[in-house]
Amino acid sequence: MKLSNQKISQIGSFEKITLRMSGMRGSVEYEITVQDSAAEVSLYQIRYCRPKEQRIREKWVSVSCGAVLRLLNDCRLLSWDGFHGDHPRGVRDGTVFSLAAVVNGGKMIKADGSQNFPKHFADFRNGIQEMLNSDKS
Repeated sequence: MKLSNQKISQIGSFEKITLRMSGMRGSVEYEITVQDSAAEVSLYQIRYCRPKEQRIREKWVSVSCGAVLRLLNDCRLLSWDGFHGDHPRGVRDGTVFSLAAVVNGGKMIKADGSQNFPKHFADFRNGIQEMLNSDKS
């Protein structure tokens, strides 16, 4: 039984997580969704073709939902909600990111920044990339 004022500190389930990263040389999007009893991790290249962008899936892998949940909780993704990292003064370019996630039966997590990231951001991005690289096919 959950109490209405009890703060949930862990992610127990997820529906969809999208991380977009853009820089001077292009944009990529990582997407994690639940497919049956597994998680599908995908990497998309974003191509800009007038009049709109194209989202091209380059790589995907099926992993256990448990592996994704461990990554989300190890990186404390719940604490990212509402993060807005303003671009640091004096930095001329860099990477812009946006994150949108639906977890724990409908809770939305949103975060964004420009060359300014929440704690454990690199661990999260690297963890997703490791999952994609673990595919032996």
